[in-house]
Amino acid sequence: MNINQMMKQAQQMQAKVAKAQAELESTEFEHENQGIKIEMTGRKEVLNIEIDPDLMEEDNKEILEDLLVVALNDLINKIDEETDAIMSQATGNLKIPGM
Repeated sequence: MNINQMMKQAQQMQAKVAKAQAELESTEFEHENQGIKIEMTGRKEVLNIEIDPDLMEEDNKEILEDLLVVALNDLINKIDEETDAIMSQATGNLKIPGM
């Protein structure tokens, strides 16, 4: 394989990665559990939070706060896992620093 072929392959991989990143950023992810529903983009921007009215009672404040933390962390982990899977596919499972 000559250097021109390697450069062409690198450019093709770069294009695939850029396309995958753009798709991920525009993808909306959702987590719903125990009366909490959160929607977030692949860029980890929160779009919407819905809370079951039963959780809004004053004596449920700590429970609500804990549920929000768990839901947000679960959703961020889901986005990270999806990002890793898509980037691995786009790079042919090559480990590229910063990706």
